Amino acid sequence: MPLSSNSSARSYGTAFHAERDSQTRPTARIILSHLFNICQIKSVCDVGCGVGTWLSAAQELGAESVLGFEGPWVAASQMEVDPLIVKQQDLEQPIQVDMRFDLVMSLEVAEHLTPTRGPSLVAELCNLSDLVLFSAAILHQGGTGHKNERWQSYWAGLFDEQGFDAIDAIRPLIWNDKSIPWWYRQNMLLYVRRETSVAAKLFSTGLSTASYVDVVHPDLFMHAEKRQPARALKRLAGQFLGGSR
Repeated sequence: MPLSSNSSARSYGTAFHAERDSQTRPTARIILSHLFNICQIKSVCDVGCGVGTWLSAAQELGAESVLGFEGPWVAASQMEVDPLIVKQQDLEQPIQVDMRFDLVMSLEVAEHLTPTRGPSLVAELCNLSDLVLFSAAILHQGGTGHKNERWQSYWAGLFDEQGFDAIDAIRPLIWNDKSIPWWYRQNMLLYVRRETSVAAKLFSTGLSTASYVDVVHPDLFMHAEKRQPARALKRLAGQFLGGSR
């Protein structure tokens, strides 16, 4: 998703967002349905919301208050939600809003920002909610305008510093669902603030803190193999076996 006013952000045009909405809407409905079944969610914020597809899906599922942040390159006419609930925001800059939400999402967004922005972005997400649905590209995942690809454990470490535990609540439910893009099935984790009522609710359902978070989906390997077979295998295996960065 495009996030800042630089050229890499602009490389995603309006046609991209229109096509992405049609592809992403079924995914958003499936994933958020799982989450809404676990938690009572009435307010949702999406940081890097694109045309608002995930926010629209949240509204369909019963969210009463939604807010998105996105850059100015998405036309108001393409928004899938009321454009007034999407604030223009350069995500390289601090997010300032005097609100808190039942759920904050940031999905395949952080990799588009500069590496120095990562820690403060996570801190701001944690200030917005006790529950964060987060997904970001892993090392060598590839994509337009990626600047900060990291293992999932890097982000889990930043959330841990903010007092949040990683819960692998979604990936096991969608891992083999071919209708969902592999990057969500690979990267998506739920983070919850420790010792809160929402954490108690999640753990009461049988969920627990993730024992491991760094995984590579086979579909990423197949995608990379089509581009550069030998290099893809060596690079992915070497990085994974070499440990988190």
